[in-house]
This record gives sequence, structure tokens and C-alpha cells, in this order.
Amino acid sequence: MRRAGFVGLATFALFAATLGAQVRAAEQAIRIGVQLPLTGERAHVGRVVRNSIEMAVEDLNRKGGVNGVPLTIIYEDDQDTREGAVEAVRKLARDHQVLAIVGELFSPFVLASREVVEQEGVSLLTGGTSPKTTEQTQWIFRVGASDALLADVLARYAAEHLKLKTLAVLHDRTGIHNARAEMLVKVLQERYGIAPLIRASWKPGDRDFTAQLERVRAASPQGLLALGETPEGGAFLRQVKGVGLRVPVIVHRDFGARRALEEAGETAEGVLIVTEYMPALLDPERQAWALAYERRYGVEANVIAAQYYDALFLLAEAAKMGGPSREGIRTGLLHLKGFRGMMADYTFDEKHNGVHRFYVARITSGKPTLTALVEKSP
Repeated sequence: MRRAGFVGLATFALFAATLGAQVRAAEQAIRIGVQLPLTGERAHVGRVVRNSIEMAVEDLNRKGGVNGVPLTIIYEDDQDTREGAVEAVRKLARDHQVLAIVGELFSPFVLASREVVEQEGVSLLTGGTSPKTTEQTQWIFRVGASDALLADVLARYAAEHLKLKTLAVLHDRTGIHNARAEMLVKVLQERYGIAPLIRASWKPGDRDFTAQLERVRAASPQGLLALGETPEGGAFLRQVKGVGLRVPVIVHRDFGARRALEEAGETAEGVLIVTEYMPALLDPERQAWALAYERRYGVEANVIAAQYYDALFLLAEAAKMGGPSREGIRTGLLHLKGFRGMMADYTFDEKHNGVHRFYVARITSGKPTLTALVEKSP
């Protein structure tokens, strides 16, 4: 009986010690909050973000976390609503064990949450592209490329690199693409004196663009700029050739996705794609990461996957530089210079933009080839 009692006590002591060690490890972990749409119409975006965060945390902790301290993630579903987004950020921000937040991709939700972020004093990293999300803010940082930079690059490439004097601008009329088109037209007019001969749009999800393209053909511009969603891209590029347009076609990243190019087939030949992320244009290490992501999740590593994977590494590096506290992470982010990620080399400027370059790729024999790297100094 004594021996059995001794064994029982020893087992209990071992269990208690193990449990205690786990509790201490959990207490020591660096907690990062993640606000994302796990439900609602944009749940598919939330899955991409969660996959990227999951992969990043595993990779970071395997490498020792932050000076030997692991990272742990607290997810909050914003339900793809404005109210849900604000509440998710509020819940994370008021938990003072959460040292930073990886936030929404949808810029209107970031803007709705900004007051909470600023009041609570917690760094929030977003892939949202609207310039407004980081204007006059102390705590919000952009891990994507600003639409202001996109408009600058598109206009500069068309006017300075290709020497085009007359242009047409076509776009999806959703908020994001309409805003991008507005910025693009403004830069063309104010900097280069180019007023588009044609500016026309289509309804989200349209597959027939012949009316808009016929107007372009009749106006005879020297080039065509187009902004839209990936599901629209293949049909759009096929119809460009179908109406007989024989001018340079410059499109944004979404029309250069694998899905769009596969649908376009040979009609994508010669198209110029302005993008902040395309694995085929990158070095072997970054290509290897994109391949690992695709093998793990069964989908192409896109810009969302890359920038949200990078977000965790940026926070970890900032915690190493400034210390594992809210103020320390913010200080670290402000002092990062050329931090190498899977999407970009990040330096946050005075407007908290971390990405400062776009690639221009030409589709040749069905494959993208790097034509130019257009940068703006942070």
C-alpha cells in the first residue's frame, strides 16, 4: 500500500510539475491578436489569413520565437461586418496581454476600428490598401502596398517608361477599384497632363466587356490601363484581342493571377502586369516558400498569404528590437529597415507604409517575365 501510495504521489507530482510548466510557458508566451472574417461572405479571405498566420507562427516558434519566448495567437472573428470588426479589435485591444494585432484586410473595417486602436495604444498591422487607413495614426501600419503608390507606379510606367501620350482607363466599379481609378486619373492629369480619352467601368462580376472595349478601340488611345477582380480578368483579356485592340495593355495584380492567365490563354501574350507580388518573379528562397504554402494548403500563395505571413515576422522582429511590450513593438516597427519578408523588404515610412515597390511583368509564351522594378524611396 505504501509503495502504491508513493507511486501515486510521484505520478501526481509529475503531473503537477508538467501542468505548472505548461502554465508558465503560456504565461511567458507573446500573445498576438488576429482580427479576421472567419464567417460571413469574406470567410474565404479569413481562411487565407488564418493559414498564413498558422504557418508563420509554426516557423517562428521552430526558430525560437522572440529570444526564446514563443508566440501564441488569439483569434477574433469580425463576422465580416463593420460592427463585428470594431468589437473584435476592441476585445483584443482591451486585453493588455495582447501585445499587437494583425488586423483586417478590408480598409473600411480598419478605418472603423482606428479610434479603438489609437485609444488603447496597440500596434495593428493591416494589408488594407486605402491610404486613409494609416493617415494621421500612431499605431496602424500597412504591410501591403498603398493604392497611392499603385496609382503613382501605373501612371509613371505608362507615361515615362512606355512614353504613352493618350490612354484609356477601364475598371470594376467596386469601391476599391473605383478609388484606385480616381487616384490614377488624378496622377495622370496633374503630373503628366494626360486626361484619359476613355474612362469606363463595369459591374462587379461582369464577364462581357465588349461595349467598353469597343469605345476604347474607337477612341484609338496609345495604351489601355485596367483594374479589376481576378474572376473578370480572363474574359477581359480575351475580349481585348477579340475586338482587335493592338495597343499596350497594362493591368493590375488581380488580372495577373494564375486563374486569370490560364483562362486568357494565348490572348494574354504581351500583357503587362503591375504587381507587388508574383512568385515567378522572385528569388529561389521566396519561390520555395510559395511552393511550400501551396503544397500545404492546396492553393496558390497570393499577395494576402504572403503579406500576412510577413506580418507575424515583422512583429517578432519588432519585439526583438524594441522589447516585448506594446510600446516596444511600435518602436521596433518604426526602426525596421529593409526587413526581408516573403513579399517585400519592409521599411515603414512616415505614413506607416511598409512596401515601396512594384514589379512589372510581361506575359511571354504564357509565362511572366520581369520587365521593370518601379520603386519609391521610403
